[in-house]
Amino acid sequence: MIAYIAKRIAFVVLGYFAGLAAGAAAFPGILLFIAYFKPESQLWQVLGLGPIAVVVAPVILVYIMSIVMILTFIPAAVLKLITEIFGMRWLWLHLVISLLLAAVAGLMIMPDWFSAMTADRWLITLAIALSALVAGVVYWAIAGRMAGSRRDPDAISPPQQA
Repeated sequence: MIAYIAKRIAFVVLGYFAGLAAGAAAFPGILLFIAYFKPESQLWQVLGLGPIAVVVAPVILVYIMSIVMILTFIPAAVLKLITEIFGMRWLWLHLVISLLLAAVAGLMIMPDWFSAMTADRWLITLAIALSALVAGVVYWAIAGRMAGSRRDPDAISPPQQA
């Protein structure tokens, strides 16, 4: 039983870090995709750096991951513990949790984000929300779909024939 609990904790931690990496990796691509369809925005000029953006992208990825990890680790641990205790396996719940964690991290970085909204800020907010959804799907695929499992699924024996 202790080994299975340790295995579940390992999957939750792995899912958190994999979701964090997937969301951070998806963010620049989603931002580029949005900027492609809104060429009049300032995003296009920022992302039009060409080869420099390719060189700087891994550094930005690690920077985004570290900031989001620092800001969301405790709230994520509490929320994931609740889903594990109550066996909440719904994909939509893990997506909402990811969006909530992204909003908390974003508002901790820039508390006045929504007070001076521009079209570009709405586009960045959309990119953040979509990358949070990517992170939520990755977490759910690794750990969330088995949340709250009380037994090891491999240890369950088939019913005996009479």
